[in-house]
Amino acid sequence: MRGNTLLYSVACFSSLGQFLFGYDQGVMSGILVNDLWLSEFGYPSATIQGLVVAIFELGAFFTSSPTSWFMDHIGRRLTILIGAAIFIVGGAIQTGSISIPMILVGRLIAGFGIGFLSTVLPVYTSELSQTHNRGRVTVLGMSINMLGYTASEFIDYGFSFVQSEWSFRGPLLLQCIFALILAIGTFFLPESPRYLVSKQENERAIKILSDMQGKEKDDPNVVDEFQSIKETLELEAKLGQPTWKEMFTIYRKRSLIAIAVQALGQMSGINIVTYYAPKMYEAVLGPGRQTILFAGFTALVYFIGALIAAVLVDRVGRRPLFMSGSVFMTVWLVLMAVFNKISLGLTSAILVIIFTMIYVGTFGITWACVDWLYPAEIFPFRTRAKGMSLAVSSNWLCNFAVGLWTPPLLEKIGWATYLFYAAWNVIALVIVYIWFVETKGKSLEEVDLIFDDGCAEDKIIIENIKAQHSHHDGHEQQHYFEKPKQHTAEHVEKI
Repeated sequence: MRGNTLLYSVACFSSLGQFLFGYDQGVMSGILVNDLWLSEFGYPSATIQGLVVAIFELGAFFTSSPTSWFMDHIGRRLTILIGAAIFIVGGAIQTGSISIPMILVGRLIAGFGIGFLSTVLPVYTSELSQTHNRGRVTVLGMSINMLGYTASEFIDYGFSFVQSEWSFRGPLLLQCIFALILAIGTFFLPESPRYLVSKQENERAIKILSDMQGKEKDDPNVVDEFQSIKETLELEAKLGQPTWKEMFTIYRKRSLIAIAVQALGQMSGINIVTYYAPKMYEAVLGPGRQTILFAGFTALVYFIGALIAAVLVDRVGRRPLFMSGSVFMTVWLVLMAVFNKISLGLTSAILVIIFTMIYVGTFGITWACVDWLYPAEIFPFRTRAKGMSLAVSSNWLCNFAVGLWTPPLLEKIGWATYLFYAAWNVIALVIVYIWFVETKGKSLEEVDLIFDDGCAEDKIIIENIKAQHSHHDGHEQQHYFEKPKQHTAEHVEKI
């Protein structure tokens, strides 16, 4: 297996970690309306239910920053393995839980695992991809998150027919099995070629690059990509390891954009649906397992939207998807608020369900996956792990807040909750329009040119590469490991 077939296969399998993320987000939504679970755990209040959901995000927040150290020191592949192993422990505790404190501990530990996976996977898939398909490959991998969410809703629905405690323990056990498959599979995944070059494992890097492109090792395209990566990393090595202070000085604009894109994605209101869709539908349909079934259909629309995003992202671009999504989601949230406020009987119920599905589909097409791709693109390799950690920390912190305060909001202000999130979409539209840059069609080494932040290393490298390309001959193509021209070091001193 070589070329795009290998690339898409690796991206989809490694994104089983994203499947776990989506599955664990969705699985609790069905369990929270399960009468047997409610009885077993003493009918917890709305605040406690919010904590059970949100503590998962808090766990992910705590590990998203340390993940950058693991990515840089042991590689992308082993970082995925660590995340999967931790998740299995957390999932097992959730499955066997007999009290609220126990399930809280299980979800916290599972969140630790997802913090690793959600940080490393976008970086891993973007570094394996090429310029022309990076957006499509990364978004396709991220869409597996929505597949996990979809699966969790239908699995919850299926287990709702089980008249025992396994109606809620069964769905929790399955997540451990999915994580085990991922953990075993990591032993067969290729390492990121950029990481290998950073550790001077050049032969392995070239082999992986040639496999991913479906070409021979001495093919000019393979040689050019290797040389581009090698020269970039050698120059960045001269600059030394980045500090967190540097992230908010030299790379301040990138860091703030990375934090904003994840925060705004979560504040768009999507987690009202992913965490509490059955409870939302219960308000207009009444209690019963049909609420879980409708949540499943909503999740399916979400997944289909993410697949459409994989087609559009490298054609339309990142900014147009973000901005159009914010505009349309504002409209759908306002309409959801109106039909939650106005009582039209069955008509209101039908309209709420329709606009919820349209809203979820819109988010899937626009923000759902692209807000994970974007921060993985805007940092040079030297700061990519730290930059992604900042973005993911922002995601999980906002995720925790939304998961915690949404049940009380729905309980106290009801329909106005949708207007609260609609306002955040207006804010997102303004921020994207003013500050976000377009990365479509740019290599990871070229994206740096877009930012006017005084960091010139990629500009120097690209000019160097272009000069080399214009004088390439067959003899030069065999010298993979030649050092870059010395003048780059002089430029480093000026940065």
